[in-house]
Amino acid sequence: MESVWRSIKSPIIQSEIYKTFIDADARIPSYRTKFIKPSQVDLFQPELSAREMLEKGLAERPSIEMRQNNVWHVGNVEYFSDGGGRFAIGRTTLTTVEKFDETTGNFTELIDDSGPYTLVYFDSKLGLLGIGKKTKVAADVRSIARKVQKLLSSTVLVKRNKIEVRVEFIRDPEGFLQKLFAAYTIKRFKATFTGPNPIDADDLFQKPMSYYCQQLEAEQGSVTVTGESLNENAVAAVAKSTAATANDAMAVIQNAKGERPVSISFKGDAKKVIVEQDTKKEEVLRIIKNTYKEVRQ
Repeated sequence: MESVWRSIKSPIIQSEIYKTFIDADARIPSYRTKFIKPSQVDLFQPELSAREMLEKGLAERPSIEMRQNNVWHVGNVEYFSDGGGRFAIGRTTLTTVEKFDETTGNFTELIDDSGPYTLVYFDSKLGLLGIGKKTKVAADVRSIARKVQKLLSSTVLVKRNKIEVRVEFIRDPEGFLQKLFAAYTIKRFKATFTGPNPIDADDLFQKPMSYYCQQLEAEQGSVTVTGESLNENAVAAVAKSTAATANDAMAVIQNAKGERPVSISFKGDAKKVIVEQDTKKEEVLRIIKNTYKEVRQ
């Protein structure tokens, strides 16, 4: 079965598979990688950055068997900017192929290898991923993201340093922010956080709270603040950072004086970018990064 995946890595095939990534106006969901270090760090281990763990993890081209005759792989790792590039993720499995035998005049069934794959764009400096959907690989992008997480979790540096890997989607905060700014008052705000990561977490909330989470050896946490009228600009800034770090937020707002307060939260799936079939790879990555900046800023 490995022969199928090896053939995908050949230079001849490589030029062809990149043409089949996008089926026509593709929507690419944005995800964030998190490499969460344990609170007790081995003093003899060198300080490892999230970027280094992602890049070295991809360089390993990890493989992992999810179940019998179903092995997931990372391959075709390619860089075309500083820390930016793309890789293929897919699975090799045994499938039944129906064929017609011209010699006997009969239809037959053969057991053969298959290796469906999709492409993932990445920026290792930000820990940013844009995962291409392909139903032959998995039913949805979240399933593919979980496989990326498991593959990165199996790499040498991650296992040696007892790092927890998370691959989580970046929520689109636009609707949430519109409701915040349109509200008469904001009564309550709640945001979640995880251990230290990523590198561009805000200094007001995500960075200090993620450190606090690490010191308590916790997996995740949340903070809730209440008041008669919370500062909408400060709430919006934390909400943007919370979305960009693939965390969640909710608020209780009053839309008009005298009205009953209502709850709002991040809704929907991952923030998506739209690219067309003939878009160059460098442009696809640029669009993904710009879309992320819209969330962050």
